[in-house]
Amino acid sequence: MIIVPSHIPNLDEILEGGFNRPSIVLVAGAAGSGKTTFAAQSLFNAAKAGDTCLFISTISEPPAMINNYMSRFSFFDRELYETNKMNMISISESLLKKGHDAVLEFINQKISIIKPSRIVIDPLTVLGDILKSFEDRLVSDDERRGFYFDLFTSMKSWNTLVIITGEFVLEDLRKSVVGYLADGIILLSEETIGMRVERNLRILKMRGQKYTSGKHSFKMGDNGITVFPRLLPKQMEEIPASTVKISTGIPGLDKMLEGGILDDDVILVSGTTGTGKTTFGLHFISDGLKRGENALIISLEERPSKLIRNAKTFGIELQPFLEKKMLEVIFISPIMFSPDEEALKIEKIIKEKDIKRIFFDGIENLEASIPDNLERKNYLTVLLNLFSSMGVTTFITSEISELFGTVKLTHEALSGAVDIIILLKHVEIEGKIHGVLSVLKSRGIEHDTEIKEFEITHHGINVMTSMRGYESVLSGSARKTPADIFRETFGERH
Repeated sequence: MIIVPSHIPNLDEILEGGFNRPSIVLVAGAAGSGKTTFAAQSLFNAAKAGDTCLFISTISEPPAMINNYMSRFSFFDRELYETNKMNMISISESLLKKGHDAVLEFINQKISIIKPSRIVIDPLTVLGDILKSFEDRLVSDDERRGFYFDLFTSMKSWNTLVIITGEFVLEDLRKSVVGYLADGIILLSEETIGMRVERNLRILKMRGQKYTSGKHSFKMGDNGITVFPRLLPKQMEEIPASTVKISTGIPGLDKMLEGGILDDDVILVSGTTGTGKTTFGLHFISDGLKRGENALIISLEERPSKLIRNAKTFGIELQPFLEKKMLEVIFISPIMFSPDEEALKIEKIIKEKDIKRIFFDGIENLEASIPDNLERKNYLTVLLNLFSSMGVTTFITSEISELFGTVKLTHEALSGAVDIIILLKHVEIEGKIHGVLSVLKSRGIEHDTEIKEFEITHHGINVMTSMRGYESVLSGSARKTPADIFRETFGERH
């Protein structure tokens, strides 16, 4: 038994190498889930790599019709038929009428002549209903089981990788003899999450090999199917915690943090609309770029052109760094945000561009794409830990809804995943609006606990004097300190 590639992008990472050969793998799912595309893509790409392949269609359609469907995808190559690397047979209606034994004999004859190393049977379930289709009686369960057993016994003798497709849902597979006899089961499905529709792939069984369980998203496009392995904590060697401090790009904030932040930290700036959260993040990125550090901005709110334009208002020039390829800016619509796909893209950018600083703007918008609180918390925790493990300093922003009055941070799930929490707020004092900030949390470093006023100018952000005498500006209560607010919001254990 050897491991052979699936030839489906990123699937081998989930399978820890690929498929066993010989083996029988069932690709199951409802109508339209992508079963035939999966099987054809795997087969054509294997033929391109040098394997001799056989596609067996059981739906009595002529090869021309099947090829017409497949030709929509880039993996299709008609020349593979001319070199006999790709072979196709269709089981005719007249053959089906002769019954199970005739079908089995026909398939075995073709295999003995072609000698394929990979075979697709699409769809298998049609063969199980032959008697029902061509005789005036229902096929019995015993007859169906007997046929499947004989067919699978033949498959085992072929000593090849066989991919079969079948129209099953999860409940069907639990009681199906096909699911029992197959060495592997891959289930394709579709579900609505928030405001988007997501296609998912799950490996339910893969006899004799390890695999990553759970739901993995996938997309279908011109190239066929691309799988995006679900984001999981990576097994890495223990890396000593950093003791190197870097600037936030805001001198007054650096002073409050006793010299800046540690270079593997995650810093969260939370505040109401218009308090300057994005501006704080842009200063952080600008500081790194000026020091020669490559950076990435991920925006869930503003498109790159608008973000770059707005940065100029505060004296931050990003365009030169874009031209030097030191800065990457990506905009992701929260409605279209595919968590596993985006995590894979971001990780690739970090590696290829040697990213040292990330600014993730508007992280609260992830609620639209990951509405489940626990799932969103797990995703963000793993993603932020991934950034830190790759030597990246991360700056994220999150909006809170209150404009004036009592503070309530809405993303408590982030508290355990971030190292520093900065709160920005507007307050009204003697008829004027002032911006104030406070460090609510700073893991591992000392920090100034006073509430400070700040202002945003064309030359940057100025952190000014303490707001003594106005202890209620953050909490709505004259007796609450920033530490009190943090304990009420996140609990005593942080």
